Amino acid sequence: MITAENSESAIALRRYKSELYTTGFGYILFGLWSTLKVIMSVFLGDMALRNVVKRLEVPADEESMFVLFYVLIIVIIVVVVLFGHLYVGLGAIRASRGVKKKAFLILAKILAVVNVLSLLGYLGNFSDLSDFTVNDTTIASFLVDLTVTLLLFGMIRADKMIKRLTA
Repeated sequence: MITAENSESAIALRRYKSELYTTGFGYILFGLWSTLKVIMSVFLGDMALRNVVKRLEVPADEESMFVLFYVLIIVIIVVVVLFGHLYVGLGAIRASRGVKKKAFLILAKILAVVNVLSLLGYLGNFSDLSDFTVNDTTIASFLVDLTVTLLLFGMIRADKMIKRLTA
């Protein structure tokens, strides 16, 4: 029968490994949501393809080439976002299982800083309090971005604590 060591440090190590695994998996799920959000905005939102073609007044003879170029750019963005999330998430999952590959942590730290800066961008929505209107999508986007930022900081903290406990 296999028994687990129940010392204080062994329990903490299991807890941080579990946290690292969970944050990695959560970051992958948010990556899938991010790609879905980009795809929905291309077809349904303000950046919808038909609206972009109308706003830019693309000539009819160049419209198919413009649409192809626009879709290609969107596909590249979706692939980069998805693979970035997969790389960081799978790196965290592997690190939680003891694999020593830590390059994902550098990207996670960079993304955490970028996410904090993007959260500061929401303050621009509240700068003019004389005409204070915030729509539901702004609130939802802020909460999702805040959650992703907290996931990244949790991932970084869990990895640091695992290093401290195993050193």
